[in-house]
Amino acid sequence: METKNYTLGRGKIYFSRFKPGGYVPAGYRYIGNTPQVSLTFEEQELTHVNSDEGIREEDDSVTLEVTRTGALTTDNMATENIALFMLGSESLVTQASVASGTETLSGVKAGHSYRLGVTDANPTGYFGIDPTGFEVADGTPTTLVAGTDYTMDYDTGVLTLLPDSLLAVDGADLTVTFAVAGSTRTRVISGDTSIEGSLMYVSKNPKGTNSTIFMPWVKIMPAGDLELKSDDWQQLPLNMRILKLATAEAVYRDGIPAYT
Repeated sequence: METKNYTLGRGKIYFSRFKPGGYVPAGYRYIGNTPQVSLTFEEQELTHVNSDEGIREEDDSVTLEVTRTGALTTDNMATENIALFMLGSESLVTQASVASGTETLSGVKAGHSYRLGVTDANPTGYFGIDPTGFEVADGTPTTLVAGTDYTMDYDTGVLTLLPDSLLAVDGADLTVTFAVAGSTRTRVISGDTSIEGSLMYVSKNPKGTNSTIFMPWVKIMPAGDLELKSDDWQQLPLNMRILKLATAEAVYRDGIPAYT
């Protein structure tokens, strides 16, 4: 009887970065929903043509190169996945509380926004400003009025001077008095090197035989646009370059065990 293995593909992607200094997986993480996953295998051959008589015919060939790549898209906007897209790393930032701080904003412009606490050591500034005791004053000194002269996003530490403010005069210096609440937040910092690790694809097909595809060494890199604003779900497009370790093959596909 003829065997038919028609397959409707579904499955889960698991990725592990390597431990420092080698090719040992640190532990596999389920990336999340992946609407698209694909592999591409390409071979480059050098062919030989016999031209001694009659028509020219190929009589030999040798493989020069095998290239293995892949692509996947995930709509799970986890910080670890964003770090893969940004070729970077994720971390948990702990912000210590600051009981009292003062900052002078020089040469301000109405209608513009300003971050508080920006330094070379802290380029993103403070997050989590305490609304209690927050004050903005000019050199008169006159205290500016929230909602009339400015708005303040306390979570992100961004002060915006309103265009119609009579006190936030272009070119003026403002003094901001504030406190910072203790907090934690996630952070992703971009990098410039593709992320190396090991990848598994575990199929969960509604139709067709299931299998597990294992790639001991892959490099993951961004593959297009991250739409920060659109009318659809955000997605992260990623490419994979599948490499071969000296101690293993590039790709393994294992079926489900048949127990004896």
